[in-house]
Amino acid sequence: MKYIITESQNKIFQRLRRLQELRDIIEYQTEIQDPCNFEDSEDYADFCISQGLSFFYKDEGYDDSDEEIDYDDQPEREEDDQPEREEVENLMYKEYYDDLVSVWEEDNEC
Repeated sequence: MKYIITESQNKIFQRLRRLQELRDIIEYQTEIQDPCNFEDSEDYADFCISQGLSFFYKDEGYDDSDEEIDYDDQPEREEDDQPEREEVENLMYKEYYDDLVSVWEEDNEC
C-alpha cells in the first residue's frame, strides 16, 4: 500500500515539475520578446504562450538545445496525448493571457 501511495505522489510531483518547466519557458518568452514588435496585446499574449508550448512539447522545428535550465533528472518526455496537451494549453492561457495583455498595454509606448 505504501508503494502505491509513493508511486502516486511521484507522478504528481513529476507533473508539477513539468508544469513549472513550462511556466519557466513561457516567462522566458516574455523576457526576450519586445511588446513593441506586436500589433496588439492579443498577438503578444498568444505568441508568448504558443511559443512556450511549442518549445515545451518540442513541436517540429523547435529545438531547445541552448536551454539554460537543466532538467536532466527528469525522464525523456514521451509524446503526450492530445487531451492532456489541450488541458495544459487551456491552463497556461488562463494563467498567463490576461497578464500578458496587461503587459503589452502598459508597455505600449512604442
